[in-house]
Amino acid sequence: MEQTPTPRPRSNSTAGRRQAGRRVAPAPKKRRRRGIGWTLYGILVVLSALIVGVYAAGHFFIQAPDIPGTQSDLDATPVVEDGSQDPQDPNALIRKDGVYNFLLLGKDVDSSNTDTLIVVSYDTVNQKIGMVSIPRDTAVKRDWSKMPKINAAFHNSKAGPEVLKQEIKNTFGIPIDYYIHVDLQGFIALVDELDGVDIEVPLDMNYDDPYQNLHIHLSAGMQHLDGQEAMGAVRYRHDNSDSPNYEANQWYSDVQRGQFQRQLLVELAKKVISWNSIPKVTSFLELFNTYIDTDLSMQDMLYFATKAMELDVSTAIEQGNLEGRGEGVVNGYKYCFVYEAEDILPTINSLINPYTRALTADDLDLPEPEYFWNGVVID
Repeated sequence: MEQTPTPRPRSNSTAGRRQAGRRVAPAPKKRRRRGIGWTLYGILVVLSALIVGVYAAGHFFIQAPDIPGTQSDLDATPVVEDGSQDPQDPNALIRKDGVYNFLLLGKDVDSSNTDTLIVVSYDTVNQKIGMVSIPRDTAVKRDWSKMPKINAAFHNSKAGPEVLKQEIKNTFGIPIDYYIHVDLQGFIALVDELDGVDIEVPLDMNYDDPYQNLHIHLSAGMQHLDGQEAMGAVRYRHDNSDSPNYEANQWYSDVQRGQFQRQLLVELAKKVISWNSIPKVTSFLELFNTYIDTDLSMQDMLYFATKAMELDVSTAIEQGNLEGRGEGVVNGYKYCFVYEAEDILPTINSLINPYTRALTADDLDLPEPEYFWNGVVID
């Protein structure tokens, strides 16, 4: 009987791996299994790279908002419709590169008038900020209403913030690029999100208005204020008439009130810029979207936020007041705030003028009072 030959052991050689004219694949190598920790580590590395890349790309692609009438614009297109922006004209109003003007607004509860108006000029090139308050009863010239006081423009005019920006431009010669309107609840929420603010309260404040549910009771001196207390402090104007300090506190004018408001904003800005926590920044953006009305785009906000992180708040901010008289009568309305050009031009030019030349009285359009309520007649 014919015996079946015993098969020979397979060789590791190439020839030995060939059977019946076919090439036999080598046995797969065993892989060492890596734990789930390695997988997570790899994911984190990739995510970190993406985050860094997006952050870097964001900084690279975030562009400064355009400023109409800057020297660079004029160099590129020196001819404009009315010819007033000819760079060869020594009286041309040419904007500085990198200087933007903002209008910060806060309203009262009763009438929704903007009783807090602060012009902020931000020089992003030299990292300087100028702040000037505009008293709420400032008289302006307008054709849509006989009421001359500036705080009525935002809500009582059809165009709202655009009308207010134009009134400031016409009256003081200062262009406003953006407005930021914060309501009372937003202000309270912001201060509370920052865990309060430390500030010097200028005088004892005692005022109650049950109709507004407004109760202000603060002592003069350094205080740590929560959101509700800070809101009361910035709104305070005088004690109730039955308070023993009512007469003594009458010296606290709208000018001094504006000065206190600006100082509180500076203290808040110090805390915001010191944030280095993603959750804190996220919560701040949520508050911004909920309570703040503005014509800043998200791209604009990102640009100014990144620039503001470079500020040294302790030295970068200068403040000033517009000196005038609050007892003027304009269009029959009493207690209008009126100015003389020579009294306010130094403050305007040093703090909030974004032009390459100084403004003069010819650039302003200040209403003249018919008389002062104390009986002094204007000649």
